[in-house]
Amino acid sequence: MIRKLLTATGCIFCLASAIAQEPRPSDTLKLDKLLNLSFEDLMNVTVVTPTRNSQKQEQAPATVLVITKDLIELRGYRNLAEVLNDLPDFLVKDKSDPQFYNPVGVRGISRQDYFTILIDGVRISSPTNEPLPILENYPIYLAKQIEVVYGPGSALYGADAMGGVINIITRKAGKENELTATAIGGTQGYSNTSLVLNRNLKNGLKFCIAGLYSYDAQPDFSKSYPDHFRMSSHETGVFNTALGPMTPRAGTVDPEFAAPVKAYNVYSSIEKGGFSMMLLHHYVAVPTSTTLSPDDAVFNRNVFYGHGVTTASANYTTETGNVKSVSTLTASFYEVNPKSNFRNLYGGMEHGYKYSTGSMQKIEQQLIYTFSEKIGLTGGATYEIFQSLPKTPELQYPVSRSEARSGVLLNSVYDGNPGIEAKFFPLVYTNVGSYVQLQYNPVKKISFTLGGRYDYNSRFGATVNPRIGSVFQPFQKTTIKVLYGTAYLAPSPMVTYESFGSFYSTDSGATYRSRLWHLPNPNLKPITSQTVEVSVNQKIGKDVSITLTAYNTKINNIIQIVADEGNTNLYGNKFLGWDVDYIEVPVNKSSQHNYGGNLRVNATFTIGQTKLMAYSSLSYLEGMESKLASSANDVEQPAITPWQYRLGMDGKYKAINFSVRLLQSGRQRMNQLRPQNEEKRETTAGYSLVNVSAGYTHKGYVTIFMSIQNALNQRYVAALPRNLDVEGSFQNLLRATVGVRAEF
Repeated sequence: MIRKLLTATGCIFCLASAIAQEPRPSDTLKLDKLLNLSFEDLMNVTVVTPTRNSQKQEQAPATVLVITKDLIELRGYRNLAEVLNDLPDFLVKDKSDPQFYNPVGVRGISRQDYFTILIDGVRISSPTNEPLPILENYPIYLAKQIEVVYGPGSALYGADAMGGVINIITRKAGKENELTATAIGGTQGYSNTSLVLNRNLKNGLKFCIAGLYSYDAQPDFSKSYPDHFRMSSHETGVFNTALGPMTPRAGTVDPEFAAPVKAYNVYSSIEKGGFSMMLLHHYVAVPTSTTLSPDDAVFNRNVFYGHGVTTASANYTTETGNVKSVSTLTASFYEVNPKSNFRNLYGGMEHGYKYSTGSMQKIEQQLIYTFSEKIGLTGGATYEIFQSLPKTPELQYPVSRSEARSGVLLNSVYDGNPGIEAKFFPLVYTNVGSYVQLQYNPVKKISFTLGGRYDYNSRFGATVNPRIGSVFQPFQKTTIKVLYGTAYLAPSPMVTYESFGSFYSTDSGATYRSRLWHLPNPNLKPITSQTVEVSVNQKIGKDVSITLTAYNTKINNIIQIVADEGNTNLYGNKFLGWDVDYIEVPVNKSSQHNYGGNLRVNATFTIGQTKLMAYSSLSYLEGMESKLASSANDVEQPAITPWQYRLGMDGKYKAINFSVRLLQSGRQRMNQLRPQNEEKRETTAGYSLVNVSAGYTHKGYVTIFMSIQNALNQRYVAALPRNLDVEGSFQNLLRATVGVRAEF
């Protein structure tokens, strides 16, 4: 397979080299002009995320990929997960977690709380770093461009930027106002509507208001996978679970399959001179029955987990001589919908309600001083205050927003007994940080970056994260980057203080006992990483680019779940005064070593009147974990796909644009160890995912477009990021969507 994939890559290179033409000059990446640009021009996009200061993508001391507004529209991307799924070294696993839905990994660092998502440099992922689904909740329809920075970002962005940073740069009103309305409908009950209004008002005031609503009924898996998904338990009301037969209260289970996904966001901003303000609220709700069978969970529309984040920011930028000052105030609030609930075998098939909140207030002062064309210095300081109510255990009733936060444990209520009061763990903590970065260009073709950040967190103490990078061009069309950086992932309140489990009683609540509880460990330390990366980019003419990247990452203090007894000994087999058969806690237990790289080929060319862009990437990833509880030896890293190949072609012919993209996944590695060789993991089959999109633009104002996901209609699974006695999570079959976009 690898030989065939490399052959396809070579075909792109040869075709582009043979028919490449001189590019036409262009100042903007409008859709009509995008495909006229050479790849040399496309690499000259200005980015801000790698250094928090404007510079050309090619010269940035980081591996950074840029996805423009025009590419988003040309490829029919509806959400951020679809964007990331087409990027090398990313791995998106839909329907693979009951809380955050689609775990996203990059270079073997899995789950979305390992990287930070920003909008115009302001964090819009959870302020206390609860992992969120990455779907239509993040407003990519507002993007001028999306900057994706690979690798450690803690030297500038602090905690949680271990795997990278994703920054959505919004577009602003130019000389002309903008009004864009988009409506999309599709099979399996999908709909998506958005509106963007950008206006120039009097006295230089710029104003933007936008919103999106998306609803995905999702396919009925009892029809898509009838041999695996049988809804007989929902019809009879008796669930033959892995823990034995269970019958929930009569009349509370809908026999029809329902597992919808809902997302929306609302955005507004104003800008005048150096002052700007922004407000964004985004929300997403996903089914909590994900990854379980219909015998072990209820697939009804009221069984869901809903997350919302509201972020407000004010920014003032001023320049005096060679000094640029950026002052920022940010406030962010995260909340779980109190009606969020799990309904599965672990709670007797009854509604187990969840709740969590987190907030952050932050002040930041940044200074950028340009000594000369050769030397620039960036520095800043931050102060943050956090408050958190970590995720509660399953509760009998939803938490009231209008009263003091309290709850009763699920299944502890009996006649004459009000139940066991839930134990909450509210937190207040602070973080003080400072950072500095020096960029030095001794000669035109060589630049060096040296920087670091110091943070002191009142929960876990001090951390220091340095960063070193060099970019040089030994030849006119050759660029080499050598990078080193460290990062850390703060133990979030959810990871540290989350609790779940349940009690049972055989005497109507006079006494209680429990089989299992997951309980907090307040002594967790940050996860830390060190990464070395080298990339070489070679241009062939002005229309072909080849990039080879290699990286090596070591991660320490990885958090795993172990038995309390014999490890932390925090609870003595009791919780709330009652006996518990088994108590588990999170601990810093193991380390991880990831290494790999990718080979990318990109080209622009013209055949007749058809303008084309092609790309191809081959990614390799390997990793080992050490000091696992179940083995004294190093073992293979779980939940990764060592080989991935991507091939795509974007094109335009007169008023018609089109895009075809292939993701070829090799065998997927699972969590389970092989019985005969506990240093190796079990694997499951890979898949070929083909996505197609096309559009027709009428007079430059109205575009009618369509997309087909999983065009080969493959029935495939995604390997789960945790141990379950199933091969993987079932994925959607072929889905078609059509839409219309009007721009005025």
